[in-house]
Amino acid sequence: MAVEAIRNLLNQSDKAIFDVKNKLKEEKDKGISKVKEQLPTQEEITSQVKSNVCSTETAGAIDKNFNNLKDKVNGIKGKLDEGIKKLQSLKAKLDKITEWMGKISKLLVALESIILLCDIIVKVLPKALNFLSGLLANGFAIKKLSDLIDKAKSKVENFKASITSFTKAVLSITAAASIPGLLIDAAIAALQKIINFISSLMSVLEQLYLGYLAQCNLPADPPINADGSLNLGLIIDGLEQNEKTEIIEKIYNANFETIGYRRYKV
Repeated sequence: MAVEAIRNLLNQSDKAIFDVKNKLKEEKDKGISKVKEQLPTQEEITSQVKSNVCSTETAGAIDKNFNNLKDKVNGIKGKLDEGIKKLQSLKAKLDKITEWMGKISKLLVALESIILLCDIIVKVLPKALNFLSGLLANGFAIKKLSDLIDKAKSKVENFKASITSFTKAVLSITAAASIPGLLIDAAIAALQKIINFISSLMSVLEQLYLGYLAQCNLPADPPINADGSLNLGLIIDGLEQNEKTEIIEKIYNANFETIGYRRYKV
């Protein structure tokens, strides 16, 4: 029973490693590690979320650019997080296989000790048989005992061969599991490095956006019109009420629409 259980476990492990390799290739073919090329550069972020102009059009454009960049960067980070989870799942399967191989190795050592003892007994039995044949002279009993000894010898040899074969298989499977395991570790580290880069990129994006809001004294959650644009009128009204030490001069276009403002220290 133990031999059959070991054989089944080795076969399952071999198939599991093959499955892991295929799924690892699928993840590689997706080109997840190349997503860094899709990320905006710091220069691109700066050009889209930084301006010295405080106007409705500029504020609206910067607000839109900020949200678009944030969604794009977070979308890429989401794909990377998903990729890492899949890789970690594959690594867990390989770790489980390695754990199985360790347990099988210990079992084989125990079986080897038992087989060694059986081998000694089988070698001693013929001498005992010769002794009994002289005392008992019972041909039938001696023949039956001789057959049992021969069967025992055969089983011992079969067990020996199985243990040798299983030991080689365990070493082979352990080695086979270690190679994709190292590749997965390297891939996870590479993706995590990109995620760390994304965190720094998001920090730059948010700092530039908040810097623009502070420069134009806009609230971090500015009032929005029904069409999604900034309600500059409400913003300026708020500035007039809250900033008593400053003069807010509204800027109008040819149609007498508020398009911006200037701030003066009193």
